[in-house]
Amino acid sequence: MNTVAIIQARMTSTRLPGKVLRPLAGMAMIDRVIERLRLCRNLHALCVAVPDGEAQAGLVAHLAARDDIRIARGDEADVLARTCAAAHDCDARVVVRVTSDCPFIDPDVVDALVAARTACAFDYARTAMLQGWPLGYDCEAFRIEALEAAAAEAADPYEREHVTPFIWRRPARFRTLVLDHLPDRRHWRLVVDTEDDYRLACRIYDDLASLGRPFRHDDLVRYLETHPDVLTINRHVRQNPYRW
Repeated sequence: MNTVAIIQARMTSTRLPGKVLRPLAGMAMIDRVIERLRLCRNLHALCVAVPDGEAQAGLVAHLAARDDIRIARGDEADVLARTCAAAHDCDARVVVRVTSDCPFIDPDVVDALVAARTACAFDYARTAMLQGWPLGYDCEAFRIEALEAAAAEAADPYEREHVTPFIWRRPARFRTLVLDHLPDRRHWRLVVDTEDDYRLACRIYDDLASLGRPFRHDDLVRYLETHPDVLTINRHVRQNPYRW
């Protein structure tokens, strides 16, 4: 099955505009996300779904210089429709949804999620929302039919903006798998929404650059367990809660 990772990206983030092009150890954050997803064994293609409009011109020009991804455009507010159009443009049968503010996305977690969904033919699979993997490892994998149903039927603005709530709010309709993890490290905030999140990401990327390769989960665990002060940089930042 054609499994495509679709990365949501835009220049007009409310809390930290332009963050996708901010540098992390000499490379734009969006390129760090792509770099990590390219390490996955269970993905066939990568696509970046960018909103329409002139405000996104810098991001589109940046991405157009690459030949290893596809770029899809669509409505900024209706992210569900944009994602579905991107999936159709790539002829995806399975979509892996990732956001561009997660430069710590782990390729092994993505591969495990895709493999687990495939093995038991689930409609939808995701990392656990409230515990388990660090915040910033979040990813979802789902059949194109589930995405098409959501795009056709969702009326709640929250479901249009966040792509998958129409699916995960209806577990009786869509066979669902949740990938949990022990020990629980959900309190590790590794997502970039604010200036302090970005400061933390820069610190980790700069310190782990000495590895000479993209760091993996075990590298990150060893680093943060020996540098616990790093996690205090953005400990005060509150994540927007899920709406059930």
